[in-house]
Amino acid sequence: MQNLKHASAWLPLPAGLGLLLLAAHAGYAALAVAAIPAVLMVAGGARLLLFPDLRAPQLVAIGGALGMLCALPLGLLADRGLGLATFALALGAFLAAGWLQVRRQPAIQGVPAPAPTVGYGALVALDDTVLGFMAALTPPSTPAALRAAVEESGAAHAFLQRRGFLDDPLRFHRQPPPLTSPALSPLRVRGLEGERLCFESGHEPDAELPGRDRWLGYAENRTAHALILRHSRAAPWLVCVHGFGMGKPAQDLQAFRAAHLHRDAGLNLALFTLPVHGPRAPAGFNGEKFFGLSVVDFLHAESQAIWDLRRLIAWIRTQDATQVGIFGISLGAYTSALLSAVEPDLSCVIAGVPPTDMIAHREYLASSAERRLASIAGVDALRDRAVHSVVSPLRMPTLVPHTGRYLFAATGDQFVPIEQVHALWSHWQQPRISWCRGGHQSALLQRQPRVFVDEAVAAVFHPA
Repeated sequence: MQNLKHASAWLPLPAGLGLLLLAAHAGYAALAVAAIPAVLMVAGGARLLLFPDLRAPQLVAIGGALGMLCALPLGLLADRGLGLATFALALGAFLAAGWLQVRRQPAIQGVPAPAPTVGYGALVALDDTVLGFMAALTPPSTPAALRAAVEESGAAHAFLQRRGFLDDPLRFHRQPPPLTSPALSPLRVRGLEGERLCFESGHEPDAELPGRDRWLGYAENRTAHALILRHSRAAPWLVCVHGFGMGKPAQDLQAFRAAHLHRDAGLNLALFTLPVHGPRAPAGFNGEKFFGLSVVDFLHAESQAIWDLRRLIAWIRTQDATQVGIFGISLGAYTSALLSAVEPDLSCVIAGVPPTDMIAHREYLASSAERRLASIAGVDALRDRAVHSVVSPLRMPTLVPHTGRYLFAATGDQFVPIEQVHALWSHWQQPRISWCRGGHQSALLQRQPRVFVDEAVAAVFHPA
């Protein structure tokens, strides 16, 4: 890790210590407020200098974000000077975390070089803050659970190899029965008149595939959901697939700018809910079951997502659809890319900030301690990647015409390594791609990706 060569690696530790000293001088109440952000900045700064890994900038980013939030109460508790000093120190640490991550990004031909500006550093640090909180809220894996996951991966690999799916991943995806009579009910969200569509998924993993009973035990997940926005005339349809942790109507409508695509672009929309998300999630676990400790959980989740999407699209084709396209964000982009290799006759596939290798993604986000535990338990990344190959968008060619393939990504993405986006772009024979300068969380908030999606929609559905 080359962060130590950059001066910003030395900023978080003294910033955190300085905040502690200033707060202590102001009294016990001020120290109590400043303690958590300051300690996080100190811990992250020390880790940067002594044992640098991905978690170190995340600790600094969380400390900096909390410190900026604490600036106002500290100014009220003590004086304006302490509030301003707190904000300045915390902002410096927050930006340092972002800049350090920017310097970790590999140089890839065709990908714009990062710009270490204040705004860019803040957008990257925002990713680190969210990742840090997610890591903190994830319970640690026990050695016994890891060993059980390793055994399940081995059994899944043997099954897939025995059935010939590793050699021909397309055969793993069975043709689902058509969807003929889904349940439809009126739904008004954010001023839009739509319909809630529900149907029994009917997806059941093979009886020999490990984890089948666990997956079928998620009762809520057996019902598929989608939000439908349609005109009373024949029109093109765009199926939208959300990212991890989403799946709630108001959230998804905003993420996809559904009002704009529906009203201004004249599209019918189907906002699909991924398995174990939103109303399909087991109580208290919105999306978490998609990525279980066992790699087999992702296999079940993706295969069911493709099954349900194909049934939904079969129904859409009976609704005076002039064309059908797919648009996914993050995890939804992975699913959309995979669907484009399985479902024929899609007019376009738009993949936003798409991951393409969940095993490499898991390794990328793991701390040093987590990697050591995985090694001790016997985790085999090559075997795990082979298990995931039957649901990998990189193992099968897309069926969408080259002119209908679109990707957008962020140069400072901390959730999805940019080499994974580049891999999909290469696999798709280098279609049109747009790179914005920022992070994963901010990609859909920036103008450039929004304009890019509008241009893609216009080119596919409304050609001049």
